[in-house]
Amino acid sequence: MKSIFNGIFILVCTCTFAGAETITLGTYNVEHFNENFLGHRIATSQPALANDPVVKELLDKVKTENDEDNWEVAQVILDPKFNPDVLVIQEGCQQKDLEFFNKRWLNEAYTTLITFPTNTDRDQHLNMLLKPGFKVIERRDRYYLEPDTIPNPRGQRLFARGPAFVLIESPSGYRFWVGTTHQKSKSGNSAEVTQWRNREAKRTHEIMKELASSTGVNDVILLGDMNDELGMQEFELEGGGDAIANLVGPESDGFTLATKPLVDQGKQSFGGYWNTRFRSFIDHAVISKDMKDQVEDVQVIDWGLAPAASDHYPVMIRIHSDK
Repeated sequence: MKSIFNGIFILVCTCTFAGAETITLGTYNVEHFNENFLGHRIATSQPALANDPVVKELLDKVKTENDEDNWEVAQVILDPKFNPDVLVIQEGCQQKDLEFFNKRWLNEAYTTLITFPTNTDRDQHLNMLLKPGFKVIERRDRYYLEPDTIPNPRGQRLFARGPAFVLIESPSGYRFWVGTTHQKSKSGNSAEVTQWRNREAKRTHEIMKELASSTGVNDVILLGDMNDELGMQEFELEGGGDAIANLVGPESDGFTLATKPLVDQGKQSFGGYWNTRFRSFIDHAVISKDMKDQVEDVQVIDWGLAPAASDHYPVMIRIHSDK
């Protein structure tokens, strides 16, 4: 009888702890991340050229700079106070370089590495990295093919970089949608550019709403560089309104800007190195209504090497899974 009781006790404890799983997610715009692998790409793809004495001297300097940049980025990611289970990167690198970075600089901390297809014309990609035990159940990453309702300078496509969503299963069996995007920048900002960014924001909201209501999994989180601050900014009055408000959508849809407490605290996610110009909070997390009570913590990682590793700081959100 005692052995039966002990067995039941262990089973109950196991189920209890499994239901208390905490998951850390992060979004990180790593400035020109693809350029951090220039030296490595040349050395591995053109060995004859790389062995030329003159080229080798120049290449060694590039590789040294690349190594320093990658080490800084890796130290930020692997910081014990951050170290996300699910990480999305904007201005990301190509697939082979992502795999090299994970092996060389992250000590293979991640087992699933994804470079999403986009319409980028700057060799800036969207990446997603998952820790061991986190499984990809489904990918919905073809939204970049959707046409724009209005012709834009890039062509006929609405989205520049993203959005892309992945249905993830955690080690405990909890399933949730995680998405990332890199909205139209404010470079050359105008009423037309703002309207374009708002078309992206509104369509992305529709996609999140569709995922939460029609896939059987209600928990949806979007993380990324939204290239916009909360509240009305320049050109938004004539450009379709606040892009962040349009991304979150009406209150009746149930989505919440999980990063709003950081905005209210006056935090910044764009540091800009030593240049104080344009410092603001533009890297956000949006969550569906069923995830509101799951948020444990939201932080901007602005300490350590973060101010030196990129012009953006990572933004972290911790959630506990549904039982």
